Formats: sequence, structure tokens, C-alpha cells
Amino acid sequence: MNPNHINVGVSSTYDALHRSPGVVKNRQGCRASPECDVPYRRPDVVLNRQGFPHRGRMWVKKLVQSVDVTKSQSRGGNRQTYRKGDMKLSMERKVRVGTWNIGSLTGKLMELVDTMSRRRVNIACIQKTKWVGEKSKEIGNTSSRLWYSGQERNRNGVGIILDRSLKESVVAVKRVGDRIILVKLVVEGEAINVISAYAPQIGLDSECKEKFWENIDKLMQSVSSEESIFIGGDLNGHVGKDRQGYEMVHGGFGYGSRNEE
Repeated sequence: MNPNHINVGVSSTYDALHRSPGVVKNRQGCRASPECDVPYRRPDVVLNRQGFPHRGRMWVKKLVQSVDVTKSQSRGGNRQTYRKGDMKLSMERKVRVGTWNIGSLTGKLMELVDTMSRRRVNIACIQKTKWVGEKSKEIGNTSSRLWYSGQERNRNGVGIILDRSLKESVVAVKRVGDRIILVKLVVEGEAINVISAYAPQIGLDSECKEKFWENIDKLMQSVSSEESIFIGGDLNGHVGKDRQGYEMVHGGFGYGSRNEE
């Protein structure tokens, strides 16, 4: 299992150390006093930074207000007090996501959760579970929870496991047959959609493959552009090293040749 790192929040020293050329700083809001040039900002000021300082990591920053400094202003005889608009960043939080074609979940569930714990994986996307049903269940006394979808015993099936720190953050679950499942979480105010997908393998007819990719496309289109999406799956294909024509979605870190699947 090769987990990816997703960092929600940043440390207080982050901005001083890492600033990617693609970072965008945006300030909105008004000063506390029109005639004052001191950069006081109202509580509704938004400081937004976006960028990818490290390959393979995404840093999402949650902003909180400091509450130790105030400034007063009178309007129409009513004295109003505003917090100083000095924005601070919350403590760094890391969420690790992994994916695994498990072959069969029967008899391997506790082993899988143990592996997640040792590798410090918070979210595991699993494929080929071979379990029937559209259910969720607590996993023993581990405090982790599994959501799964399957239609035929001993064939296909997908699932997503969340550890104890995230399982209560789930707000929605979508299942599309026995090859696609989506779990939506809200983590520190950020909406995160995690998809586990199992693509048809070589040898199946083209109709089955086209239906799978159409279902993935519809599911992706149903997610707001303001929300994050992470896909963990066995997609039975090679993207190759050539990214021509796919620059918006291909990072250029593949190898070999792209196959027809």
C-alpha cells in the first residue's frame, strides 16, 4: 500500500519556508477605519493561499481569528468593537490515503486495519472485496469503520475504511454498482470526496468498460468544483509517460506506454 499525503492545515513556520510560484494571495474585506492606514482588518477578512509546495502533497489551510487585540470605532453614536484582523493558521493535520486491491476481504479485514495502523493510513480505498451488500460496519474493537458495495459473491466489490479520527466526519455516501463507491467527509471545514473504484479488466467487453467510465464521469460531475476529490483504485490501465493531450490531468510522472484500456 503506497499512501499519499494530504495535509490539512499548516504549521506556523510554513509560509516562511515554502512559497511556490503558483501561490495566490487574496485579501477581501475593509479596514477597521477608513482614515487609518494601519492594516487592521475586519473579522470577515479572508486570507487565501493556494499552491502545491511539494510534489505529492496538498496543503489546505484553515484560518482562525486571533482574539487578543481589539480596535474600537464609533458609527452614528454607537460604539462598536472589532477584533483585529490578524489571521492565524491552525495546527497542521495530516490525512493519509492509501489504496489496495485486496483480492478478497474475507479473513483479511483485521489484517488490513492493522496495516493501516502501522502505516498511519487514515483512509483506505479497497477493491475486489467480494462482499455482497451496500452496508457499513464497525470493525471489531478497532474503532475503524468500513463502507462497502458489492452485488455478486466472489466477484468485484469496493469499499472505503476510515479510522477513528475521521469516521464521524462522514456526511454522505454514494454507491454505483459493485465497482464505485464515494464517501464524503467534512474535515476542519473542508469538504473531501474519496472514491474507491475498480475498473473492468482486460478481456471484458467494451460495453462494460464504457459504462464504468461513464459512471465515474457522472459521479465526478456531481461533485462541486469547490470540493476536493481523491480517487484510490485499481483502474487496470497504464497512463504512460506521454502526457500530450492530457496536460490538465497528467502530472508527467508516469512511465512506459499508455495502453488501450
